[in-house]
Amino acid sequence: MSSNRTARRALAVGLLVVAGGCLAGLPPRPAVAPAPSFDPTLFFAGHTHGEGKLDFRIGHDRTLRVEGSGRTDTDGRFRLDQTITYGDGSVETRVWLLSRTDAGHFKASLSDAKGEVRAESSGNLFHLRYLMRRPAVYMEQWLYLMPDGRSVANFAQVTVLGVPWVRLSETITRVGVDSS
Repeated sequence: MSSNRTARRALAVGLLVVAGGCLAGLPPRPAVAPAPSFDPTLFFAGHTHGEGKLDFRIGHDRTLRVEGSGRTDTDGRFRLDQTITYGDGSVETRVWLLSRTDAGHFKASLSDAKGEVRAESSGNLFHLRYLMRRPAVYMEQWLYLMPDGRSVANFAQVTVLGVPWVRLSETITRVGVDSS
């Protein structure tokens, strides 16, 4: 009975993938480089602005703008408040909390994630992975600090039961801060 149920689930996922159409692969990403070194608590301190696009397996793609405001709280954790405005005018807010655990790792939480966020930095890359507040829905992000030190290329993928459903490409810029 159990193998029959497993076979039905596999068939259902397969049909969803076929019926859902294709989702283009992630666009080419920058190479991981030792410099510039990406410290998210420095980059996201103050005001940031992002412009991006969500590509969906099913349905219409969406554009988005993200306004961020980051600071270190009195408890030593870094807090990033974000307001996301989608092309259709809908708005969401979220809060990130980051604490450095060692040179390349962070303890992190996100208001729309379930449980802890895995976060690590290596050279110009900041990599995140977390479970969304829906069962079996994961988000993985790759943020690359560009050589100018003022912008980040953000690529993300949402998977449902291991199948890619949404991809994000975004450029994030520091606002009103000289990179020198």
